[in-house]
Amino acid sequence: MGLVHRLRIAFLAVLSAAGIAHAAAPSPTRVASMPDAVRPASVPGDYVITPNGYFHPSCVVHLDEDDEITAGGDVLRPDGRSRKVGACAYPSFDASGRARTDVFYNGYIALSATDPDGTTNANQMKARWVVPSGPTNASGQTLYFFPGLEQAPNVITILQPVLAWNGFGDSAWTMTNWNCCKSGTTFHGNTIRVRTGDRIEGTMKGTCKNGQPCPTWRIVSTDVTTGQTTTFKTSSFGQAFNWWFGGAMETYGVNTCNQFPANGSITFDHINVYDVDFVQVTPVWFDHVDGSNAPSCGYAVNATTRKTVITFTP
Repeated sequence: MGLVHRLRIAFLAVLSAAGIAHAAAPSPTRVASMPDAVRPASVPGDYVITPNGYFHPSCVVHLDEDDEITAGGDVLRPDGRSRKVGACAYPSFDASGRARTDVFYNGYIALSATDPDGTTNANQMKARWVVPSGPTNASGQTLYFFPGLEQAPNVITILQPVLAWNGFGDSAWTMTNWNCCKSGTTFHGNTIRVRTGDRIEGTMKGTCKNGQPCPTWRIVSTDVTTGQTTTFKTSSFGQAFNWWFGGAMETYGVNTCNQFPANGSITFDHINVYDVDFVQVTPVWFDHVDGSNAPSCGYAVNATTRKTVITFTP
C-alpha cells in the first residue's frame, strides 16, 4: 500500500472518529448520581436533571449547532430532513420531586423578573456575567444560572442560555442553551466548557417583522474570554415573550451552603432588552427569593435597570 493511500485512510479515520465524538453529546446529570440524603425518593434514578426539573432521558432532546426546532416540536436538520419528536410519555418532576401537573415551572431560589402585565413583547434579550468560583464542597449538586424569556400567563416554553455547575455529571462549569417544555419535552443545544473568571454572554434574538411576535428564535451562548460559542435555533411555538428574567439561580441536591460558589454572588450585567419594533426598553425588575427547596443561605437579589446581583452565604 502506498504512503499517500495509507495517509488518506488514516486521515479519513480521524475524520470519522471526530464525527463520532461530535455526535456523542454529553448527557445531563443523572438522579442516581445524587447523594442519598438529597435524592428525591419520588424521582426514578434513571431520570436526569435539567434547568426545568427532573425529566426522563427520552424526553430530553439534543440539537446540533445547525438543527432547528420546528413549530410542531420536531427537529429540522440542515439537509432538510426532519427528526420526529413525539410527546413525552413520562411525567416530569419539580425540584422538590413533585410530579408536574402543567408546563409551567419555576423552582428558582432567587431571581429578578418583570411584571408580564406591564411588559411589552421582546425581540431580543442579552446579558453578561462572570463564571463564579466553584463550590468548596462539590458533592454531586447541580447549579444553574441564567436569564430567560417566557410568555405569561399562557406559558408553553422558556428560552434560556444556561451556565451550569455539574450540569452534565462533570463537576465543572458549562454553558448550554435550553428550551422547555413543548409536549413535555425539553430541548438543548451543544455544550461548551467555561472556567472560573471567564466573561460569558447569553443572547436570545427573535425574527420579528412589522411589530408582530417573533416566529423563530436563536439563542447564543458565548465565552467572551476564550471566543467559544454555541448556537441553538427554535420556533417560538406561537409565544410572545412578555415575561423577562434578568437573572435566576436554581439548584438541585444542595443541602449545605458551601455547595454554592465560594465567592458568594453572581452578577448579571449589561442586560439589554429590545421590543418587536427593535426599540431598546427599560426593564422594571421585581426581586424574588424562595429558599424552600434549599438550606437557608442568606439569599438576596438586588436588581437595577441593567444589572441583577444574586448573593448567598457559601
